[in-house]
Amino acid sequence: MHQCLRLEEILQEIFKNADYRSLTVLARTSRLFYEPALNVIYSDLPGLQPLIERLPHDWWSTSSGELVIRGPLRPQDWDTFAGYSRRVRSLRLRWFESDAKLYRALLSPPDPSFLLPNLRTFTWHCLSTRSAGLDDMIAFMRLLFSHNLVEAQLIVSEYALTAFSNLGCTSLRKLVIQSHKVAINANVTEDAICKLSALRSLTCGEVSVRALHHLAQFPLLNRLTIWLGDDIPSALTLPRFPFSKLRYLTINTKSIGPCLSMLKATNWNIRCFHHRLDAGYDPAGREVLLELLPLQLSRESLKCISLHTVSAHQNDDPIINPFSLKPLFSFKNLLILELSGAIIPGLDNDGLQKLAVAWPQLRVLILLQKSGQYRAPQVDLSGLVLLLEHCPGLHQLTLSVNAIVDTKAPPAPPISSISNKLITSINFSNSPITKTAEVAAFLSAIVPNLRETLSWTGEVMCPGGNVQEYRKRWDNVAELVRVFAEVRKQERETCMHALKSEVVRK
Repeated sequence: MHQCLRLEEILQEIFKNADYRSLTVLARTSRLFYEPALNVIYSDLPGLQPLIERLPHDWWSTSSGELVIRGPLRPQDWDTFAGYSRRVRSLRLRWFESDAKLYRALLSPPDPSFLLPNLRTFTWHCLSTRSAGLDDMIAFMRLLFSHNLVEAQLIVSEYALTAFSNLGCTSLRKLVIQSHKVAINANVTEDAICKLSALRSLTCGEVSVRALHHLAQFPLLNRLTIWLGDDIPSALTLPRFPFSKLRYLTINTKSIGPCLSMLKATNWNIRCFHHRLDAGYDPAGREVLLELLPLQLSRESLKCISLHTVSAHQNDDPIINPFSLKPLFSFKNLLILELSGAIIPGLDNDGLQKLAVAWPQLRVLILLQKSGQYRAPQVDLSGLVLLLEHCPGLHQLTLSVNAIVDTKAPPAPPISSISNKLITSINFSNSPITKTAEVAAFLSAIVPNLRETLSWTGEVMCPGGNVQEYRKRWDNVAELVRVFAEVRKQERETCMHALKSEVVRK
């Protein structure tokens, strides 16, 4: 056996790529493989049942798919349990009232180290309000969290979040709080997070102004995703030097006001800014937001802007003037731009070229209208050439293109050397198309590695009712591009061979 295979760290990395059956075979193959294989098998568990099943069968059984526990664990059972539980690094628990006896049986370990001492990631799904037996589960969790838990994802009710906040998991570095249908009160969320000063990443629902003050002073907070209610004051004030380590900010709101208040409260040295609006932008508010971004966000550090609007304002046109995006041109180092929802820029070839010139380092461009009234795209196939010419590093593209081909003057594939080999898939959004062969021939010259196309995936209704036909044509384009690209490659190779032969003869 090679000496490298005697190193447990190397075996762990190899075994991470194996499936469950292969791991069980490896565990029985060699003593060297036994421990690393078991560590991977039990590293991420969907519940406690895999650990319980390692105990003697006189202590447990199953009935109708549910575990039946016959009593507390004996000393020898705890030794067996500890031998496997020490391997668990990630655990997902879901509250079922029928499991109360199981949690009660695990409440008296000889030592807290017998209960998952290396647990680092925990997911809890509990939408219950107070119910019989839930206190036993929470008491069990208190024992688990006496160790250094690092990450937690909570899909919980307000009552369950209150119970979790009383467990004192101050070692958490990453926390995700989600509710189901019924939103969690901002004050309850505040109580859950206010003492977690070690957090590096937080995702949660609505937060209060007091919670923002706590978060602003967390010394290590790097990622923040929050919901701001309409009660956020327009003149929001934050402590001195707030959010000093924050680099990724996502704000969800119902109206534009709370987002503007948050941005105005300080200057933000962040890399990525995301904003999701559940009601449509009013035209004035949209203009204020776009003008405010370069004033409050670092022009050098910002790499990503994502603006999403769920539904259009009742008086809003679904296509906005492309020049309203001009304030964003000052972010010269932008790598990712995503504008999606009911509000997108109405670009023509000239407007698209200006965007490309402003952001030459762009890697991801997503302009996706998901709903609202249909507007025929003004960018045509030649506009793609302009985009790829000025953004050579682009590898992800979503854009509506007018691919209605004039049969009398079909687009000729560009003779220039513009050829992007990074793009393998394009979402053509709400793009009309007629002649698939001509479009594929054109695209094969500029995106020769294109293998997949998407189109008409949103709720925008095509006036002519040709959505299914358009989708089929774009699928055909992806297949033809591959063929045309291969033909072009063969032509180039033939030409090169002919030139070499000519040189040799001379």
